[in-house]
Amino acid sequence: MRSAAAFCLVALAVAGCGAAPKDSSKDFKGDERAVAAVVENLESAARKDDEGKICTKLLTPSLLDTLKRQGTNCKTAVREALKDTDSFDLQVDDVTIRGTKAIVQVTSGSGSNKKTDTLELERIGNAWQIASLGG
Repeated sequence: MRSAAAFCLVALAVAGCGAAPKDSSKDFKGDERAVAAVVENLESAARKDDEGKICTKLLTPSLLDTLKRQGTNCKTAVREALKDTDSFDLQVDDVTIRGTKAIVQVTSGSGSNKKTDTLELERIGNAWQIASLGG
């Protein structure tokens, strides 16, 4: 059974071909840029089917624990989520930081497939990591 987190990851995925991705993190400065860069890293890792990077570098320990409680491991959940996806195209529209938490508004797709999602990130040590995908 696929996990809820994996379904959220799939919700961000956009099937089909598209233009070369734009690095929207360059539209931000300071910590906001660091947060947006994590989303860009998610997009890049997803394009490369690099579930290892997604699981070890981009997701918080609490999100990984959630996957375990749902009866799956991260690599399996991400692999399943990416299986039916041809490409990712995420545009970071807005970043709001409050202490060690960040809320990121992203747009995926284009035309009638355009969708807006919210990601939650958390600062773990010196790095920002994804605490929640989609919602």
